[in-house]
Amino acid sequence: MDRTERFYIIAMFFAMSLWAVSWPCSKILIQQAHPYLIAFMRFVSVWVCILPLMFVFKIPLLPRKKELVLIFVAGVCNALYSLLFFQGLTFGDAGRAGVITMTLSPIFGSLLSMVFGGVYVSVREKLGLVLGFVSGIFLLHIEDFSSLLNPFNLFFVGAALAWTFVTLVSKKALLHPLKFNCYVSCISALLFAPYLVFGEGIKESLEAADSVFWICFLVVSILSVVVATSIFYKGVEVLGVHRGGSFLLLVPVFALVFSFFILGEEPDVRTIIGCILAILAIYMLSIYKASHLHWLRKYFH
Repeated sequence: MDRTERFYIIAMFFAMSLWAVSWPCSKILIQQAHPYLIAFMRFVSVWVCILPLMFVFKIPLLPRKKELVLIFVAGVCNALYSLLFFQGLTFGDAGRAGVITMTLSPIFGSLLSMVFGGVYVSVREKLGLVLGFVSGIFLLHIEDFSSLLNPFNLFFVGAALAWTFVTLVSKKALLHPLKFNCYVSCISALLFAPYLVFGEGIKESLEAADSVFWICFLVVSILSVVVATSIFYKGVEVLGVHRGGSFLLLVPVFALVFSFFILGEEPDVRTIIGCILAILAIYMLSIYKASHLHWLRKYFH
């Protein structure tokens, strides 16, 4: 392992921490301002920060015609994700919300790719889907059908599905991550812009915002979306898809930890079990390679 790889391993831990800490920070934000206002401000901030970076890195500004439809679909799904994301936090814990969204989304993605992509499903992938299904039962605290339909579960299962579509569209678009984020954030901001006209109490909310609010907003917008996302994509480029992608498994765990220390949320046993099962499911679906088993045998022998 050379110095560059060691640097990006440390950087990936930092990026995953930023993604995870955005969940308790978002919970703090919605306690002081309307979710629509926060979403609009977040997307505008991201767009303003990414646009100059595109000039610095000489990324072509204008998308091709065939990319416009994909960008628009991703923008709508991204806005829907943020709507469900912020609104859903009014119904429950940030830690469990982060675990549900960050673990169910890649599981949904694998399932949709298998069903609609005509992809062969191996025994390993079937096992991953079964683990994902069982993890959902624990994470959503399902005791009967009615418990599945409580507002918290509906919002965050919906958020996981919306983010799944954003991810699938981004892969199909084959755009530079900064360019994709720039246009998607712009479209999402435009969709939330009517709140500036029809919303109430906007001025009062901004005037009442304290330093904690603005620190959390900085984390949720610039640090989480711009900085962490850029580090992640560069880390995947340096470390490889499987090695770099495996760091995503840290996000739900970090989300529970940060929510405990920042908000005092104590995860219950079902959430912890569901988190472990979901991480195993994602590993089986997206990260597992035969070489891992050879490494374990060598290590333990």
